[in-house]
Order: sequence, then structure tokens, then C-alpha cells
Amino acid sequence: MRTAWEAVTRARAARELDRLPEARRILGEALAATPDDPLLLAELADVEYRLDDHVAALRHARAAIAANPDRVDPYLTAALVHHYEDERDEALRYARAAVGRVPHDVGALLVLARVVVGGPMTDSMRAEARTALESACGYAPQDADVLAHAAESYRKLPDSAEARRHVERGLAENPAHVGLLALRARLEFEDFSTRDKAVATLRGLLGASPNHAPARRLLAEIMWRALLRLAVWVWFFACAVTALAMWAGPGVLRFVTPVLFVIVLVAWIRVFRHLRKQLPPRYLRERLLRRPEALLGLGVLFFASLLADLGAVALRSVAGVGYALLIAGVFGASLAHLMLFAGWLRRFRDETDRDAADSYALFTVIAVLGFGFVVLGVLGVLRSWARAPEAYPVLAGLLGIVVVTLLAELLIVFLAGPREWRRPVVYCAVLLTLLALAVLGTRWSFLWMAAETFTGP
Repeated sequence: MRTAWEAVTRARAARELDRLPEARRILGEALAATPDDPLLLAELADVEYRLDDHVAALRHARAAIAANPDRVDPYLTAALVHHYEDERDEALRYARAAVGRVPHDVGALLVLARVVVGGPMTDSMRAEARTALESACGYAPQDADVLAHAAESYRKLPDSAEARRHVERGLAENPAHVGLLALRARLEFEDFSTRDKAVATLRGLLGASPNHAPARRLLAEIMWRALLRLAVWVWFFACAVTALAMWAGPGVLRFVTPVLFVIVLVAWIRVFRHLRKQLPPRYLRERLLRRPEALLGLGVLFFASLLADLGAVALRSVAGVGYALLIAGVFGASLAHLMLFAGWLRRFRDETDRDAADSYALFTVIAVLGFGFVVLGVLGVLRSWARAPEAYPVLAGLLGIVVVTLLAELLIVFLAGPREWRRPVVYCAVLLTLLALAVLGTRWSFLWMAAETFTGP
């Protein structure tokens, strides 16, 4: 037993120094002498989970449970492995078994809450997660690490108010806790009214801990989202002008299009002013210079915006030329959006964040499909009463270009790291199907344009 404990002590020291392969080797050698030791099995399962060797981690966790069913650690490791593999029922079974054996174990309660909030929840499951979190924080009310884990689970519940309350409680105990500061910045960023505070929090955190990877990624995410919004504003301008052209004559267009132009121009200026105030000196320039595709994307976006502006002007007198320029502007903005998105995905030190980029693209696709196609459907129903019904297929084509762009970006995220997906084959098949449908729909819109908008009925 002393030999096993000595091996565990050495392995834990190696793990604390982030030398996980060495910890695995130490435990493996000790386990060869005592293959049924539950302590060695549980420790090895934990190290293998940290090394992302989930098959081995689950095998050794189950062996540890069989050797000593009352030991809690292997239940938690098994729960986390199943949770990562999206096997929710098994993850819940192991987490609940751990809490059932040791109801006052803070780690078990936090793992149970993490598993519950990590997927779809019923009201009873939300109540179960809240009870677990309240119990864990009640048993360790002054432990900043516990409060940080609880705050993250509350954020996913979702309950931003409780998450913020636990963050502030934790920072009252440890004002320099980097995990809590990063979580505070994330919560501030997710609230549109406090995004400026998020940047201030991040800059303070990075000043104290310049190598904190989550904080660096969040600051980079703020920058890339702002730059991508520039292209979104060009999309908005072109679609708004095209929709307006269906119903308004040249006189109205002559008045309204300058207003839309000013709105977009002010939005662009606000983006750069906010970035200048928020980001550290030379932060934006340094990252763009190291990503030539993003720098080129900004140049393409500038010319695309000019094309869209010229299209809005030409639409007042020569409709066909105006529509063609608007299409070219949206296509250029989409190309620029792709370039900026690729720049976001490119690794710069440790700032790459595919999960955030994937969430951005997915949310934008849902927003476009949910709002854009509802508007498109309403305009389609009313098309027969429109002043210029030939503008309708142009609007459909513009939305098609945008959707194809966003789906292509989701595909880029997948191709950049397919092993990180839980169901890669299913995800890829669904994504390719949606992309094919979007391409076919856009092609149909352009054929419709060729038959009606540019050559007449």
C-alpha cells in the first residue's frame, strides 16, 4: 500500500506541474504491480481524462468502482467522460450515484450540476441543479474555486443574476481569482449594456495575468465580432435598399437611401471608435498584420460597400444596373466576411477559439433564417401589389448569398478541427445538406432574376 501511495504522491506532483504523460507513466508502472488497487485505478482514470484518452479513462474508472464501490472519485471521472461524449443518461447515472454515496461532497455536487446544465433540461432537472449548487456553496461558502464553478453552472442554467452574484461573492473572498475575473468579463460581454465593462475587466485581468488563455480569447472574440459586424451592415444596407425598391419610386429612394447610407456609416465609425477605446494600444494592428487574409478582407469590404452605395444610387434611374451593383456589393461583403472569419480561426499564440467562432456563425445563421426569411415570405405574399415585383428575386438572391456564406463558415470551423466534435459524421452530413439546399435556392433565385429582373417577363 505504501508503494501505491508513493506512486500516487509522485503522480500528483507531476500533474500539478502539468506533466500528465509522466504522471500516467508513474501510475501505470505502479498498477502493473498491483492491478486491482482502487486508488491507483482512480488516479490513472483522472489523468487519462485530462489527457483526453476517454476510452482508457472510462475503463479504469469502471475498474476502480468495481474494486471499491464506495470510492467517489471514479464515479466523477466516469460522469465527466460520458458528459464529454454526450452520453447524458450515463453521465447523470454516475454523477447521481456519487452524490448518493457522499451527499456532502462538494466536488460530487458540482459535477452533478455541471452534467445537468450541460444539456436539455426539464423543470425538475433545473431544480436538481439549483439544489446541488446551493448545497455545494453552503458547504464551502468561502471557497472561491467552488463559487467559480457554481457561477459557471448558473450561467449555463441559464441564470445570469445568480451567476453574477456568485462571481461577486467569490471575488470578495479572492479579488485576484483569475477564473472569477474571466467569468465576470464573460457575463459582462453577454449583456449588451455592460460590454464596455467586459473589456475593462479583461484588460485588468490580462495586466495581472498576461498569459490567461480564456481572457485572451475573449478579448480576441470581442475584436473579431466587431470587425465582422462591418460586413453585416453592408448586407443590411443592400437588403434594405432592395426591399424598399419593391414599393417605393425614385423620389422616395432619393430621400431614403442617403439616410440608410448615413446609418451604416455611423455604425462603421462607432465600431472603430469602440475598438480604439476598448483594445490595448496596437492590439488591432498587430493582429491584422499577422493575418493577411483579414487585412485583405477589410480592403475587399471597403470596395464592396462602395459598390453597394453605387447600386443604391443607380437604382433610382437604371434599375438593372443598380441591382447588379447591389449583388456585387453583397458578394464582396460575403467574401470579406469569410476572410475575417478565417482570420479569427487562425491561431495567434493561444487566442484561437473555434467554439466561439462556431457559436457566432450558428447564431447568425439562425437570426438570418428566423428574421430574413419571415420578411421574405411576407414580401412574397404581397409581391403582386408591389410597385417593382422584379426586385423580389434579387432580395431572395441576396439572402441566399448571406446564408451560403454563414453555412460555409460553419463548415470551415468543422474542417479546422473535426476531432473536437461529438457527432462529427452527423454534424457534417446535416451541414452539407443545408449548404447544398442554400446553394440550390440561391441558384434558383439567380435564374429567376435572369428571366424576370434583367430581361423582363
